[in-house]
Amino acid sequence: MKKILSLFTLLAMVGLLIACTPSNGEGDNKVDLRAENPRNDIYYEIFIRSFADSDGDGIGDFNGVTQNLDYLEDLGVTAIWMMPFNETDLDFGSHHGYRITDYYDVNTEYGTMDDLENLISEAKTRKMRVMMDLVINHTSDTHPWFVDAQDNASTSPYRDWYIWQTPSTAFESFAGGMKDLNLQNEEVVEEVKNIITFWQDKGITGFRFDAAKHLFIGDPGTNPAVMASKTHEFLRSLQTHARQNDPGVLFLGEVFDYEYSAVQNYYIGLDSLFDFYVANEIWGKVGHGTDSRLFVSNIERAFNTYRPYNANYEPGIFISNHDLDRIASFGQFSGPMGLEKLKLAASVTLTLPGSPHIYYGEELGMTGTRYEGIDVGQGTVYDQYRRAPFIWGDASKTTTWLNPYNGSNSAPSVATQLENPNSLLNHYKALANLRKDNPGLMYGNFLKAWNENTSSLQGYVRHYEFEGEGQTVLVIHNMTSTTKTVDVDYVKLLYGNLELPAYGTIVLEIDSAKINDYIS
Repeated sequence: MKKILSLFTLLAMVGLLIACTPSNGEGDNKVDLRAENPRNDIYYEIFIRSFADSDGDGIGDFNGVTQNLDYLEDLGVTAIWMMPFNETDLDFGSHHGYRITDYYDVNTEYGTMDDLENLISEAKTRKMRVMMDLVINHTSDTHPWFVDAQDNASTSPYRDWYIWQTPSTAFESFAGGMKDLNLQNEEVVEEVKNIITFWQDKGITGFRFDAAKHLFIGDPGTNPAVMASKTHEFLRSLQTHARQNDPGVLFLGEVFDYEYSAVQNYYIGLDSLFDFYVANEIWGKVGHGTDSRLFVSNIERAFNTYRPYNANYEPGIFISNHDLDRIASFGQFSGPMGLEKLKLAASVTLTLPGSPHIYYGEELGMTGTRYEGIDVGQGTVYDQYRRAPFIWGDASKTTTWLNPYNGSNSAPSVATQLENPNSLLNHYKALANLRKDNPGLMYGNFLKAWNENTSSLQGYVRHYEFEGEGQTVLVIHNMTSTTKTVDVDYVKLLYGNLELPAYGTIVLEIDSAKINDYIS
């Protein structure tokens, strides 16, 4: 195809682009591609305590999230994932919210149930989906179920809801007063289903299953293979139940493992999994530049292992989350060319299949690391600085529950970065909105390696088609610190330049009929 196109071809292209524009569903006859793909979204992970304070008490809250939905919409976000907001132990050591004391109520520090319902309603008006963190591996040791089970061992109806190692000691996958539920007990399973239904009725459209790998780990005499099989069957039963209430509900699991072969069969009962393998590939091959020639082929191979278990698999692509040191604190992303590498990591995250997940503050380049039980003047800290206050540049909404320490939690503020066209924040905005506006990037899980990949240039083809509407896109990343020139036929330049700057990205629309010319 020549780069100088005939008028006829240009007109045909205009028709194709119009057809490929996602429908707004407001009175036209086009297919609403978003409605057809309810599990493809651009997620933003929020630790409510740290995000935005609406009432001046120093702690983030539901209303703080609601008041800043416009920021998220402008960023290109189409869905939010909120870390646990159920009622929890309210002390500094339980700041994370994973010690649940009531599955049917909310953390009073975050506001009221009415506040949460208003947040969900306001998100819906912006066509944003809302996912909650569902913590069913364990409850707090102060949960009324456990208290009764422990105090009334012979008579408590909840005694068999937990796994007992001794008459007085219950099993913990995670130390710190988090007691594993006995998910082999049908009464517990029915309760979990009731919890799911309760929150679906509130407007929740997705569930992130915390510690999915550990759901049956405490069962006496259970070997790993049997444990895994029980996990898949259990999640599948919950998924079937939830889909009766909402066919588009998303089930996403946290299986903390860097080997893709260790997680592939979790797709039996889950729509999506956080892809730690892909994250590790990005950290290594974008950050360190090691074996960059294998970057796309490795990712494609991993994705191909998921398909037999779930043809509609939707990998959860991420580069940061609340359990890891922030990517901007990694040595390979904080030295020379660190900003450029952070931008490339974002470009990869926002152009791969599935649903990309942006961890709050990642778009600012926020730093944050774990400290191993040191006292910084406000109690002993561990992961707190991975989950530090978001940097708005506006004291009226910046949370103050955690004091700055040792240079942690540093980055230019939102206010500053919005004024800088070359900022990391504006890069995230550009790539997220590019994805949202192009079905070839936003939907489906098609990915094939570009047949001209080298150690310097790594590319992949994305394609989506539904009822005659479709788009094919070629994404090419410069994996080096020097400018590279791309010579390739294309229909439209969607992003970037044929001269790719150091760690730059170009996104091209290509002729769908000639897709085989670009892949092996």
